[in-house]
Amino acid sequence: MGLALAVAGTLAASNQAKAAPASRAGEIVVAVNTPEIEAAATRLPKPVQENVKALFQDEEPALPAAEQAASEEAAKETVLAELAAATDSPVVPAPQPVPEEDAAPVAEPVAGANMVQPGAHSDIDCLPKDLLAGLRAAHGPSVTAKACASGCLPAPSGLSQKQLDELYGRYGVVWCRSCVQIGGHLSLKDVRRIEQAGNLDLCTTPPRQMPRPGSAHGNVVKSFSRIRELYRAMPTMPEDENAIAVIIGNTTYDNLPVPQTARNDAGAMYFFLTEHMGFRQDQVIDLRNAARADLERVFGPVPGSDGELKRLVQARPNAKVVVFYSGHGAVNATQDEAYLLPVDAEPYREERRGYPLSTLYTNLANLGADQVLVLLESSFGRDHGTYILPPNIPETKRSALPEQPRASMTVLVSADRGQRALIDPDYDVGLFTRYLIEGLAGTADLAPVGNGDGQVDSAELYAYTAALVRLGARKTFGLLQSPVLSSAGTEVLKAPKDASGSAKQG
Repeated sequence: MGLALAVAGTLAASNQAKAAPASRAGEIVVAVNTPEIEAAATRLPKPVQENVKALFQDEEPALPAAEQAASEEAAKETVLAELAAATDSPVVPAPQPVPEEDAAPVAEPVAGANMVQPGAHSDIDCLPKDLLAGLRAAHGPSVTAKACASGCLPAPSGLSQKQLDELYGRYGVVWCRSCVQIGGHLSLKDVRRIEQAGNLDLCTTPPRQMPRPGSAHGNVVKSFSRIRELYRAMPTMPEDENAIAVIIGNTTYDNLPVPQTARNDAGAMYFFLTEHMGFRQDQVIDLRNAARADLERVFGPVPGSDGELKRLVQARPNAKVVVFYSGHGAVNATQDEAYLLPVDAEPYREERRGYPLSTLYTNLANLGADQVLVLLESSFGRDHGTYILPPNIPETKRSALPEQPRASMTVLVSADRGQRALIDPDYDVGLFTRYLIEGLAGTADLAPVGNGDGQVDSAELYAYTAALVRLGARKTFGLLQSPVLSSAGTEVLKAPKDASGSAKQG
């Protein structure tokens, strides 16, 4: 969609929305690029296209030749949006074909090409107050990030004022009153680009009940190669003989719906760890569609038991372990236990076929590893259906985090107390997985979130990931999603190595 919405009538809609009474809903603008519309758009009079280009002349009076094609493409998208705004027919973003090269392996950058420029900054302007407070508690007054103003959510369609007031009273949800409402799901990158170009605030208004993003579009496009964009520019870690990983991607369930991003999440994490983080392939336990017997074999069947992972760690006294899981999770009916659900799990019978998180955490804490990082891309609620009830508030009392922080163990979970985890439309992986990879690659260490010391620690990774997941969920879908953290201290998760091969500690 590019800048289409901002150029074609969105500025006017913004002024109308801001001037309208608080109870009046803004105009919903949706756009689709069908062959008929595209053909008609190419026949629009030349002055229309020139007027579109003139909107950008104040900022860029003369585009270099190398950027001319990109400018004309943006102008074309704008014309399409103008045509859509001039017609009464509703428009929706059409799925874009994925170029064949995206499915092919991407060549590795040449030596020296993946160095971060001095003084580089991450694409974060500010942090929510709670994340900023946690970062300052870990890093002290050196934190340069500023506090964000409280974000708002568009009110889901069909809810009465009484229901909206109840949600505000119980959960503190602030409803937007003056943003420009849009239909469809633009990526966070496109939303921010439009907002900056048009000096406005966009919001996506969800229906009263919405299909879970990604669940209605068949198989999610493979993104193993595209995901490399997130870490190719960052310094690569040398091979680490003490690095051990367990990667679990559960997709083909016997009795539950398909978690649409699980395959891509696991594939993306595998490539990231082996290509960027120095993990040897023979030290990665790669489990796809893991049954309960597989989880018990790797982690141990009961609390205090050993599994395959324990034997690997015992052979490496300085082991650093990463456990990544993408698939279904659940809490039991009494909400006193959370579970990973293997592919042979039965709905609402977690005690029989699920793998308890309490067992997982106990056995990981007993590994004897120097460090354990647990990353859970999952929703730990009671419902596994394909629909979400906006605004996606926490549904359960039970958190998927350990009851108490464990020494040398950092746990990051994609969503809080049964919230549904969402998809990133740019990479076809979970929002949480996308920003985990980007942050752990080194972006979380960049100012203003990080301190720029060349290391990524748990405080930086959590602040970076949680801030962008929250923002992406709100701007792309009009929903909430809040990752959560458990850590006994501020652990260094990625650090460069000196000439002797040992990691530098901050």
